[in-house]
Amino acid sequence: MPRTIMRTIEEHMAAHTDADAGALVFANLDGSPLRRSSFRHVWRRATRAAGLEAVRFHDCRHSFVSVMVAAGAGLKEVSTWAGHSSASFTADRYQHVLDGRDDEVADRLDALLTTIAARPRSTVRTIG
Repeated sequence: MPRTIMRTIEEHMAAHTDADAGALVFANLDGSPLRRSSFRHVWRRATRAAGLEAVRFHDCRHSFVSVMVAAGAGLKEVSTWAGHSSASFTADRYQHVLDGRDDEVADRLDALLTTIAARPRSTVRTIG
């Protein structure tokens, strides 16, 4: 989990729960597990208040995976984080995020090759 998200959750938990290691992030006021229907009700109210009528909670997951791909995470990493059955499922589902990144990938490869070419020859090993 990204450190910034973890810190935010830790701060929230410290401010809103007892020092219980088993405290839930999504819980009722009494600390019991939040039912799915209750969460949906709270989510709908929050998104409407924010002017986001048709945003489902699952859309946050989709956005997070898209941001991971855009940040350069490998498909295997993204697939593992998302809990997908395979990297090929992730690639098929999020192909739209990968499309149009040819120039970006070419620029990164160019930067890597330029760095390698600039190394002193004594650090380059000949294989074979």
